Amino acid sequence: MKTKYLFLAFFILPFLSIAQNETFKGEHFIEVNGTAHQEIEPNEIYTIIRLKEFEDNREKVSLEKLDKDFLNALKDSGLDRKRLELADVGSKLDKLGKREKDAFRSKTYQIKFTSASELEKLLEKLQVVKVDFVDITRVDHSDMDKIKIELKVKALQAAKAKAEYLLKSIGSEVGKPLMVRDWDVEPVQPMMEYKANVRMSAADQAGDAETEQPVGFRKIKLQAQIVAQFEIK
Repeated sequence: MKTKYLFLAFFILPFLSIAQNETFKGEHFIEVNGTAHQEIEPNEIYTIIRLKEFEDNREKVSLEKLDKDFLNALKDSGLDRKRLELADVGSKLDKLGKREKDAFRSKTYQIKFTSASELEKLLEKLQVVKVDFVDITRVDHSDMDKIKIELKVKALQAAKAKAEYLLKSIGSEVGKPLMVRDWDVEPVQPMMEYKANVRMSAADQAGDAETEQPVGFRKIKLQAQIVAQFEIK
């Protein structure tokens, strides 16, 4: 048994030595971190708008009327109806335990805006429409992938600049790159500055008209992180 273990040890150790030599190759190197930050304005603002029947002076306001008023508001704000997507038709919502005539039907639209000002125009027109709520679900940028790559390049350049600065202080120079590793950092979604997430209810529309504030977005915060090793000349 001991002979077998000794044989395995003599067999494995040379390969470990080769692996270590292939990793370091006897080169002196410096390992540094590089970071880059950028803030961008979102140009894709995904929003859902829900219409829901309700009672007004004991009279039900029909979904058909709400839908007509909403589409008129959409037209008045200069938005093409083709940009609307039907997210859900909740005709079966609120029917449990109720008779058909007592049920409140609902309909949910989704629309993608290209700017905060575009969204604000629609919200202004919706003041006279009794929508159930408006909710911004996500913001993004159409060139997000390209921007992320460019930011990683800047992070790598920052890492090299750091290596050059450090090696210069000891009279050495940066050589060829030996290893580059990047880390994926998720973008920080901005907080919407219109009632936290631009939610509106029928009660909000009735009572907040005088205190309404313009829609605004903080920028999407991006960050790139790079770890790099450079040869020391």
